[in-house]
Amino acid sequence: MDWMNDYLGALREYARDYVLENTGLKVLALLITGVLWLSVASRPVSQVALSGAIELNLPDSPLLIVSKVETLTARVYLEGPRDALETIRAGQLTVTADMSAVEPGVRVIPLKVESARNGLPANVKVKDIEPRTIRVTVERMVEREVPITPRFEGEPPAGFQVIDWQITPNTVKIGGAESQMREITEVSTETVRLTDKTSSFAVQAAIDIGSPNLNLSEDSPRKVMLQVNIGEVRKERVIENIPVSLTGAPLRAHAIPRVVKVTVYGPRSVVDEMTVSDISVDIDYRPDSRLFSPRVVLSTGFADRVAVRSVEPKTVRVR
Repeated sequence: MDWMNDYLGALREYARDYVLENTGLKVLALLITGVLWLSVASRPVSQVALSGAIELNLPDSPLLIVSKVETLTARVYLEGPRDALETIRAGQLTVTADMSAVEPGVRVIPLKVESARNGLPANVKVKDIEPRTIRVTVERMVEREVPITPRFEGEPPAGFQVIDWQITPNTVKIGGAESQMREITEVSTETVRLTDKTSSFAVQAAIDIGSPNLNLSEDSPRKVMLQVNIGEVRKERVIENIPVSLTGAPLRAHAIPRVVKVTVYGPRSVVDEMTVSDISVDIDYRPDSRLFSPRVVLSTGFADRVAVRSVEPKTVRVR
């Protein structure tokens, strides 16, 4: 056992030399370590509340859409050292609503803040989110082709009016939540001014679908060509006592009544110029019939500018 005693004695001698050798440096190292630990341990912990935008993480599918949501912002409560919290800005935070497995209907989705994604320091913790959940309405996405109508502002000067208009293309395909699409029957163009317009014109106009919750389909145009026909104010006029002539009738045959009245429509100044002599009413006689529909022919100067609205009576007898 002498060897054991010798070994233990040597070990005690080594330990005494290790502890006592460079004692001052070792004590100094312990003091520095203690000061550093105390400075970290005594650093004040603070809390801040910042606003964060809520990101709706919908599945990558064109068939679903969020039609209603309670809010798109949340309050995020962070805890950590004050100097670390001071480096974080409100716009830096993104709050995620995981909707990757959502189905159509009213859903309550929990909110979370991913520290790594938002670049939060390791010593900063998310203590709470307010609200912790949001209520959203998820619907199926539907598309429909609807007509386009122009949106006009103002009126042409006195004596002029919009005769007609044409849009090319005249329909567009839009998409949106099923409940919102039920009430959509048409969309319009952006505003087109008519003030001071005395002649026809064409303009490219953007399509206004009327709601930020609706979308134009990818293959639909964003603008259309609008052709507006402007001319002199139109007027309707009844011209009476126009004689009825017979073609191919027996010599003594005559129409009953012998005269009719014709209603014409066109530019006011042109219609006002017309007289009885500018209108002829004719009947092609057939022996197997007694009632005939009169044919109205306008003279050359009016045929292309005036339209015949009606003839009274609508049928004429021949006797």
